[in-house]
Amino acid sequence: MTTLRRSISSISALATFEAAARLGGFTLAAEELGVTQAAVSRQIKLLERELNTPLFLRAHRRVILTPAGEALAEAVGG
Repeated sequence: MTTLRRSISSISALATFEAAARLGGFTLAAEELGVTQAAVSRQIKLLERELNTPLFLRAHRRVILTPAGEALAEAVGG
């Protein structure tokens, strides 16, 4: 977990990821967090860039966790 902490500069991006992973979508995460869907998308892209791996597969109107996304969701979701 220490390596994960060093890789992520924004706790906000991690919280956004957790909401999107738990709720299964960027729009639902945005509604829960009180931000726009575009803001969620930007936070996820930031996190993916920092970790140098895709966390979601983006499909038409839905997202699916990648194996890396599943592992991160498990780590942050407890």
